[in-house]
Amino acid sequence: MDYPFLSKAKIVDTLKQRNANIRKSLGQNFLIDPNYITKIVEAILSNIPHHSRILEIGPGLGALTFHLKDYYDLVLVEIDRVYCEILKEHFPKQRIYQMDFLEFVQQYSLNDFDSIIGNLPYYITTDIIINTVKSIKKPGICIFLVQKEYAEKLLEDNNSISIYLNNFSKISKLFFVPKNAFFPIPKVESMLIKLEVYQKTKCNPELLEKILRMSFRAKRKKIINSWQKGEELIPISLLKEKAEIISFDFTKRAEEIPKESFYQLANLIFKN
Repeated sequence: MDYPFLSKAKIVDTLKQRNANIRKSLGQNFLIDPNYITKIVEAILSNIPHHSRILEIGPGLGALTFHLKDYYDLVLVEIDRVYCEILKEHFPKQRIYQMDFLEFVQQYSLNDFDSIIGNLPYYITTDIIINTVKSIKKPGICIFLVQKEYAEKLLEDNNSISIYLNNFSKISKLFFVPKNAFFPIPKVESMLIKLEVYQKTKCNPELLEKILRMSFRAKRKKIINSWQKGEELIPISLLKEKAEIISFDFTKRAEEIPKESFYQLANLIFKN
């Protein structure tokens, strides 16, 4: 049996029979290009050991599920009730949770899974990734399909979200996925990325978040000016004292400071 939802007509007809539509508000764009489906599946199979327990976020109509179910202990989290019904019909052996992933994280432990995968909705990508890496307390692999522009931001070293997430994991690019691989065709291109979650963070995440919030408040200004712009989440006197110890140049802009320096600063303050 082949995966049944590779044509636009099949998807539209199936949803119409259930009095349902594609909900753009939930970022519902389905992979329909068999070549890219195969490429993504092969990337998952080559990076995650067979028989691992995997959580798939937002499987939609099961383009990846169909090809992965025989290799992994696969658990699905899908917010849309209609898609859950379709998934249950086609994948009766899979455990499926009909709920928002952010609610799932609050109720269940991600440590029960070896890896997390998913084609992430653009509007909630950051929340999903942050909640994932913060909730995992052991080494693991996450493979996500995200907006290309967003992926490129994560792969840079000089912005707050990249610095924050690199505290939890090593982020790498796998490959580009064109927008015409989806239906409906989104306005943006996509990229498959891999996050290798560390056993232990490089520094205290809560402290790092406060430092980054203060440092990136005014991106085009010197860090010291940014620190002084709003609420002192951390006393500026303490920041300056510890920054001088490690030659953290707060007269530069935040984007000019290496990410490792932010981790060092957080560690010094944590030991204070």
